Amino acid sequence: MLWYVQNKQVFTAQELSDEFQLSIRSVYRYISDLADLGLYVESKKGRNGGFSVLPNQILPPVLFTEAELFSLYFAIQSLTDYEDFPFKVNTITAKEKLLEVVPKEVKRKLFQLSDHFQISVPKQAVSAPFLNQLMTACLDHKVLIVRYQSIKQVSQKSLEPIGLYTSNGFWYLFALDQEVNEARHFRIDRIQTLSVTNKTFTTSIPFQQRENEYKPQVPLELVADLTEAGVMQCLENRYLYKGVQRNKKGKAKLSLMIDKTDIPYTADFFLVLGKEATVTAPKELVSLLEAKVNALRNIYS
Repeated sequence: MLWYVQNKQVFTAQELSDEFQLSIRSVYRYISDLADLGLYVESKKGRNGGFSVLPNQILPPVLFTEAELFSLYFAIQSLTDYEDFPFKVNTITAKEKLLEVVPKEVKRKLFQLSDHFQISVPKQAVSAPFLNQLMTACLDHKVLIVRYQSIKQVSQKSLEPIGLYTSNGFWYLFALDQEVNEARHFRIDRIQTLSVTNKTFTTSIPFQQRENEYKPQVPLELVADLTEAGVMQCLENRYLYKGVQRNKKGKAKLSLMIDKTDIPYTADFFLVLGKEATVTAPKELVSLLEAKVNALRNIYS
């Protein structure tokens, strides 16, 4: 009834009676109970009378079930692995505040459950500066001028920020690069300088588009034979898992399109896999793997 009344703003006792299958007498009793929670209404008499929620009042407290409290507590706890977070969220004080208001029995269960349950996320690998400024720029639709350190070079970019997200311990900015008019992903720890301009923009690119399937600009087909251990490793990789295939004989391989610029990253991944994967294409990747293996052989021979 609390949520129903707040959404309606104007209502009658008969509406509440019909909605919640209550007598009119019970409805008036519940309206009095809602006032005790901090939700005050004004009564209007006459033919078009009823109730209206009074403005400028303190919102009533949110009512959580025990299961919802558990979910909220462990969600807050999972954020402690991030040293940087937008708006400087202090997860320690957030947990303390939550524990301060829950009943003693729920607090006891939370502490007991903490000994047997944990939501683990990858720890933040490197510092991510500018999170607050970037988040504010996304909300205000302000164009950014950044000095960005890519794998190959340092360059200045004009970006239209769309949103922030975190993956595998790194913070990313999803933004439209005005120079190429294309939405791209930028590691925030690689942003050396940031300037928020007064220019505003309107974009039709939704934040959810960041999860769209990646389309290589210079596509190359990646093919590799996998052992069972290699399959497991590739399935855990957010870029390669879609390419894992098994045939009727039980053998497995990896087959998907990658961008030519991703070859160095891909080579390092397969170097870690060692004998669990045998890359057969593209030739550029095979050549780079051979060079890396020879470099290691020269170090340890």
